[in-house]
Amino acid sequence: MVDLVNNGKTVATKDIYADLDIFFRKHPITGDIVRKTDTDAIKRSVRNIVMTNKFERPFKPNFGGSIRNKLFELNTDRQLNRMRRNLAKEIEQLEPRVENVDIIYGDTDSNSLEITIFYNIKNGAPQQEVDITVSRTR
Repeated sequence: MVDLVNNGKTVATKDIYADLDIFFRKHPITGDIVRKTDTDAIKRSVRNIVMTNKFERPFKPNFGGSIRNKLFELNTDRQLNRMRRNLAKEIEQLEPRVENVDIIYGDTDSNSLEITIFYNIKNGAPQQEVDITVSRTR
């Protein structure tokens, strides 16, 4: 949290969201692990929620969107709409910093699925987006 000070009086407070970089890159000068802040931290968190399957994380069996498990089952509009609703609900529950999640599916050919996720950061930048391509691993 950063306090903006004017002549010794606190005039505003800005919340800074920060997470560790998942690749554990080190800072070139200090040698510490680089932090992801604000919109980058939230974008990484949303991507992790979508790409994680249920029961994949130890001690957190309900974490994840399970989109990779259902990649080959999303062949009708009804199944796509159900997955869109479930994924939006999971993101809003597991990431408390976002709201108004909307998901658009793109190309579903060639054994992959393109997903664009739109969301607003609570008390922050409106209309952020994350583009994710889910494809088979083998």
